[in-house]
Amino acid sequence: MTTAANFDIAPFLGLTEGQHFERKSLFEGEPGKKKPRDRKSVRDQIVECVAAFANAEGGVAIFGLEDDGSVTGHRYPAEAVDEMLRAPSSRTQPALADGFRLTHEGKELLVFEVQVADAPVMVTGNGYPLRVGDSIVKMAEPKIRALKLEGLAESWGNRPSPMTMADLDNQLLTRAKEGSGYPGISDEEYLLKRKLADRKATGIALRHAAELLFARDPDHPNAGVRIFRVIGTERRVGTLYNVEERPRIEGPLPAVLDGAFAAVQSLLRKPSRLRGTRFKETPEYPEFAWREAILNAVAHRDYANQGRCIEVSLFDDHMDVTSPGGLLPEIRMAALRARERVHQSRNPRIVRALVDLGFMRDQGEGIPRLFAEMEGLFLPDPELESSESSFCLTLRNAPTLTTADGAFIGSLGSEDLSDLEFRALLEASRHGHIDNARMREIAGLDTLGASKLLIALRDRNLLVLHSAGASSYYELSERLTSANVALETLGASRSGDREAAPQAVGTSADAVEAPGDNRADSRGYQPELPGIPGLDLLG
Repeated sequence: MTTAANFDIAPFLGLTEGQHFERKSLFEGEPGKKKPRDRKSVRDQIVECVAAFANAEGGVAIFGLEDDGSVTGHRYPAEAVDEMLRAPSSRTQPALADGFRLTHEGKELLVFEVQVADAPVMVTGNGYPLRVGDSIVKMAEPKIRALKLEGLAESWGNRPSPMTMADLDNQLLTRAKEGSGYPGISDEEYLLKRKLADRKATGIALRHAAELLFARDPDHPNAGVRIFRVIGTERRVGTLYNVEERPRIEGPLPAVLDGAFAAVQSLLRKPSRLRGTRFKETPEYPEFAWREAILNAVAHRDYANQGRCIEVSLFDDHMDVTSPGGLLPEIRMAALRARERVHQSRNPRIVRALVDLGFMRDQGEGIPRLFAEMEGLFLPDPELESSESSFCLTLRNAPTLTTADGAFIGSLGSEDLSDLEFRALLEASRHGHIDNARMREIAGLDTLGASKLLIALRDRNLLVLHSAGASSYYELSERLTSANVALETLGASRSGDREAAPQAVGTSADAVEAPGDNRADSRGYQPELPGIPGLDLLG
């Protein structure tokens, strides 16, 4: 049974809400006038949250924490707290485990450590909730059952492994236990808690997922990653063969990920590109984007297909990450391309352990943020292709800044902006406005972080707030819009001058150079940005 005695809250205090973590305050009202929340609404929220975790991949819910992670506890009498802690077992079918009390910084918290359920869990009288990212959605019981059948019953990782505890890496298990909040439990208890093993009369029986994650030498011929450097923009054969394969990366999945990240990092070029309002040496793909592509491949590939590895191919103009196994039936390609948060995992036990190990940030961002990161560096949207036997994600490195973007950048003048501040303003320029939800999407921030960034831009007279409660949004200030209009007019005028007398054209964005441009790259790569009217007006 989970108790406060063996639970460490430290890993969760600074953690952002996501697929496996939820925090809730037990107070409401304005600062300085806080009062305890209605007890019934708290019990309802506990039950829904716990059932949603059980229907997905499990998780931890802590009541008594504020949005910023500060510990505030509660002011309820003991009997009310007892009723809240018993809510999961009394109001879910099948009954889930109760929560427990935990004291931290002199404040009492209510903690619910939820295991993934083998069958759909219903909140009595209120249907079947499912955790998707940092949100909860209602889903029909047959759909949840299908998700569980695909991810828990049919996945290769769920099958019994012939390996024993002696084959596992104790250091990796210690790292996972610390990340899970249970550093003091035994290795066996951790594996049982994460359903990576089963208790049998003869001892602990491992599942293949435990073997892939923690075995020093997993018995899977192709659980690693192959990395290729292709000289040019397409593969050639025969006398024109242009592919260089790097050493195959193998071992337990944490070692595979670390090795793949390091190998790809060493192969990426760093042309000078626009960051904020200045040119800076920048990797050709956003770090989050290519790491997420590899992480998704490792976490969600079909390990039952033992004939193929994950393959990462770096061309001059794009990168492909291809993994065995197509999209699962419940995932629509259109939803991924539309940046919708989609939840279905072929390997839920592996995913949960990768969160414990610190590889997955557990913010439910994944593919949506990958798209946003590419957009934030003015690169094309990722390309997604799926077949019955494989899934491929392609990143391209040719910038996509437009003439309108150039005029807007010129309107910023010498304004000192961070990358995220610049992305917020460019988003407002491109789409007419920006709100907290969009800022979270493009920057990977939580609600509080996005709010602070947007408010700071408002205070600098760069954005204007249109207050409408939950529908509040920001627009560019008149100072920026006026300057933008003037620069667009100037750009059009310059364009006419160039048509009439091109020999008189002065220095433009086409001539911008900075350290790291690497124009003489032996592979013919041209990293400079396209010419943009107005860009030469930057200080």
